[in-house]
Amino acid sequence: MTSLSGFHRHDLDVRRELLRRAAAFEPDEWDAISGTPLDRDLADVMVEAAVGCTPVPVGIAEGFLVDGEDFAIPMAVEEPSVIAAAGFAARIVRASGGFRTWATEPVMRAQVFLEGVDDEGERRLGGCEPRIRDVLAPVLSSLQQRGGGFRGMSVARLAACPVVRVDLLVDVRDAMGANRLNTAAEAARPLLEEASGGRALMCILSNEARERLAGAECRIAFRRLAPGLPDGMDGREAARRIAAASGIANADPSRAVTHNKGIMNGISSLALATMNDTRAVEAAAHAWAARSGAYRALSEWVVDGETLVGRLEIPLPLASVGGSVDFHPAARASLRLLGFPGATRLSRIGAALGLAQNFSAVYALVTRGIQEGHLRKHAARLAWAAGARGAEAREVADRLSRDGTLDARSARQTLSRLREGRP
Repeated sequence: MTSLSGFHRHDLDVRRELLRRAAAFEPDEWDAISGTPLDRDLADVMVEAAVGCTPVPVGIAEGFLVDGEDFAIPMAVEEPSVIAAAGFAARIVRASGGFRTWATEPVMRAQVFLEGVDDEGERRLGGCEPRIRDVLAPVLSSLQQRGGGFRGMSVARLAACPVVRVDLLVDVRDAMGANRLNTAAEAARPLLEEASGGRALMCILSNEARERLAGAECRIAFRRLAPGLPDGMDGREAARRIAAASGIANADPSRAVTHNKGIMNGISSLALATMNDTRAVEAAAHAWAARSGAYRALSEWVVDGETLVGRLEIPLPLASVGGSVDFHPAARASLRLLGFPGATRLSRIGAALGLAQNFSAVYALVTRGIQEGHLRKHAARLAWAAGARGAEAREVADRLSRDGTLDARSARQTLSRLREGRP
């Protein structure tokens, strides 16, 4: 590939032509990355050196009953079985009353790290909160008008390095709040330096988001677990096995990582569909999982009488305004489908979705195994690669799944037989 030095200095059309010449793209590759003219125009104002976009499939997980309200949840994800798994869990949980959720106020932290602060300077910092509130009033006025704004500050000396950290707590309402938090930290910097006698090393928000929690719970009667189980296994045994797997994830970090990844399959897909910051959401979740000093499961499943009970608690800094969330038409479409929820409501929906995703994964693991659903979706991809499209692709995939022959050669032969009218 030829050098693309200075690539970012050109306009979009020139960048695209330079890129096209630099690599021997297949026609379908170039078409896919190009998107529509609207896609390219949006990309050009959203990121540096844009050339197009990478389409991510968007599907709908329907049948969710969350706090007595029906939801069809948009999910943007490339993994084959994620949306099907979410819908499967939604139907089972719905039959037992649905998900119950909660969320805290959307408080985030802006941080200022100060060097050269002695003990007396640290004490002075502890008394300057009223002055900080006044300094931040103009910066946070729009949040204040919507019921948010400054919520306090804390001071801590870090044990591992000679630095004092000042945390500014801000209720960001329906925004993720990154820009406003960073602005607040920088606005507070001169006063904090003056009060402490130190010098700021950096001013930045924290994505830990431990004040911005959301949770979900569901209770599933054993009889709702029974349909579709392997011979010899009833709902009680399935519930016992799910609870046992949950205990393993809480005790073994190597299992907890994959257990939590399954939860994030749902939450990250919702975050991407609404153009939220998936990296921030995932970072907050995994930090929360490790808050005890050991990495643990984000969810818990226990048996209570004749019921399987699932619970999830997680930081969920999902926004419904600001950034790309209400800028990109695809994100607005997803929010419209959800009834334009505020950030707190969106986080509660996300918590329910994460718990649903977790249930489906663990249920499959401890009953029929995880591969059955994955292989069905793999068959569909093989059918597409063989040249099948539309209903033809679905029929080829069904035949491959029934035959249990999941390879490219079998896909081509199956498509040929279908087109010739042979079984």
